Amino acid sequence: MNKFHLMVSGMLVFAALNSNAQNKKTDSLTVMLDSYFNNETKKDQAGKLVSWHYKWEEQTNGGFSLWGKEFNKAGFKTSTLYAAPTAQNLKGSSVYIIVDPDTEKESSDPKFMEADYVKTISGWVKKGGVLVLMGNDVGNAELEHFNSLAKVFGVQFNQDSKGKVTGDQFEMGKIMVPAGDPVFKTAKQLFIKEFSSLAITAPAKSVLKDREGNNVIALSAYGKGSVIIIGDPWLYNEYVDGKRLAAPYDNLKAGTDLIHWISSLIPAGKK
Repeated sequence: MNKFHLMVSGMLVFAALNSNAQNKKTDSLTVMLDSYFNNETKKDQAGKLVSWHYKWEEQTNGGFSLWGKEFNKAGFKTSTLYAAPTAQNLKGSSVYIIVDPDTEKESSDPKFMEADYVKTISGWVKKGGVLVLMGNDVGNAELEHFNSLAKVFGVQFNQDSKGKVTGDQFEMGKIMVPAGDPVFKTAKQLFIKEFSSLAITAPAKSVLKDREGNNVIALSAYGKGSVIIIGDPWLYNEYVDGKRLAAPYDNLKAGTDLIHWISSLIPAGKK
């Protein structure tokens, strides 16, 4: 074997090793998206009943496909949990996201947050999991039962609707990020409309407020883990793809900043 062949072989071996290392990193960090409490369904073009609204694979306005890609870029494997949360099926995930639980008008069989689920999820967080709870404004998410989980961490969704926006008057939903913010390090101007404000008590603390002083995002430490509570799904495709919002708004950057913050909250032993 001549020098050229040795060099090529070495490059191939290095590439293979590097690829394996990258795959190992990705496989070690899983962000699990709930599709049990939020499981709205509709028929696709083939007439098949499919789950939709805030899903990783959903590329339309209401999907999380763009945010999911940012998670992938950051080294996460995106996954979806269609079953009720148990200690076993949460075990392999570093992050668990529950978004916009179904109301009775959104589902013929809505799954509400029950005491057993609260115990399971809080126990998972206590061991080092990072939980992200994303609500919605009153009438567009089931918040009464959802609050039974949030209150464990010192937060309640106020079941109101703040940040009302008329038509395309995006200025009405503008939230400026304070200088030197420890979470949103690249995003400076956000658009968050029609969210449920948050009531916060210890050990939770406010992370982001709107111009009127309403709490939009909160953080709570719980055991070895952390919980991020947000008043709205907010980062769905419609408002991060750069098509509808005017250029000054940094929602996609904010989604990436949030991912980096989530990653920083994962205990070293969970990475």
